Amino acid sequence: MSTRGVPVPPACSATFVVLTPEPLDHVDDVPLPPPELLARNGTSAEALERFFRCEHQVVLQTQVPTEEIAPALRDTRVRALQLASDHDGVVLDLTPPRVLEQRADEVSLAHATQWYVSDRDALAEHVVRTDGLEQFGLPEVLVPEVSPTNRAMVDAVVAGLAHRLIEEWPAQDPVGPATITLRDIAYGLGDAEASTTPTSRSLDLTVTYDAGTHLLRVTLHDDPAEALFAP
Repeated sequence: MSTRGVPVPPACSATFVVLTPEPLDHVDDVPLPPPELLARNGTSAEALERFFRCEHQVVLQTQVPTEEIAPALRDTRVRALQLASDHDGVVLDLTPPRVLEQRADEVSLAHATQWYVSDRDALAEHVVRTDGLEQFGLPEVLVPEVSPTNRAMVDAVVAGLAHRLIEEWPAQDPVGPATITLRDIAYGLGDAEASTTPTSRSLDLTVTYDAGTHLLRVTLHDDPAEALFAP
């Protein structure tokens, strides 16, 4: 009998808050995260200004079995962004907390960085750690011992890995060896040319599951600069 490294939760949920300057057909009232946290998670000054102008809430939630969460998340985000666009509003994602600065037609599960941010607290620890993959029922990803000079390249590898995790979860367990290609990274970063990006350049890594911290710990077996980006 095979065993999984990562437990699959029976269901997952996500919440989006549509904020509008005028009330819609009903008004919800949920506590909103502080602006400082939204800015910390990448929300721009312009989006924060719109956030402050929009006082009325409509909450859109989804809760489905884990095997259905990816398309459900995508569809709920699209509905939220379309509703906000129709009423001059903004969408607040609560996992992680930030204002979504995209159009409904730009939402893509392949574009992994739409679905997580880099944990800012990890910077001082010289690690790369995601914040947001939990909405898919996945553990967050952690890459230890990342030097500041190599961080951007490791961020790119994590984007490629996150793309694969979202695409394959929960049908495939993430624990074990994996190979991340330049194409995976291009998809993860939202490159418009991802489908034609070569797969000849790749990097090998191993994913282990730390049950105590509920993290996917990643060991890179190659230098990203050499394996992926060297001329």
